[in-house]
Amino acid sequence: MAKTMDFCNELNFTDLYDDTSDQFLSLIKDYRDQPVVSLKEAIKPVSGFFRKIDDNVSLALNHCRNPLDGLTQDEAASIHLYSMGLCDGPSFYLSLNKLLGDENRNELKPWFPFLKLLLTALHKLSLHSGAVWRDAQSVDLSSKYKTGAKFTDRGVNASTTYVEVLESDQFWC
Repeated sequence: MAKTMDFCNELNFTDLYDDTSDQFLSLIKDYRDQPVVSLKEAIKPVSGFFRKIDDNVSLALNHCRNPLDGLTQDEAASIHLYSMGLCDGPSFYLSLNKLLGDENRNELKPWFPFLKLLLTALHKLSLHSGAVWRDAQSVDLSSKYKTGAKFTDRGVNASTTYVEVLESDQFWC
């Protein structure tokens, strides 16, 4: 069963490119100066934080051999790796979002190559206006996200337009 439902109006990942929306966003803009590199290159600076990272990168690349939406294989695989639950250690999702919400920007710098690849990929995805579903581990977020309200989230959150995805046993690690 889905844990929570978030509604938003035209929330999209390109909102992260609007430096005027929040002081926080201007603090991470330096990632934009990074070249877009392969997924294997992008994770090198942070690979020491994760067990079996090479196996997980290979799995993501293998899963994304035929990407859609004009994405390259590496771009699609960066989204896949980011959203994977890594049962053998911390996930990219939790690790990166923790740093995105942290005041200390220096710890985020090793993530810039991966962040550049990931946000380049997310920027290519189609916009969605409507209800999206997100697992929030049994946390009620209804007071945080009001219908029609605009917000900027400091993290990049995996979400779906299909609640059935969250109800699937395959969703859980």
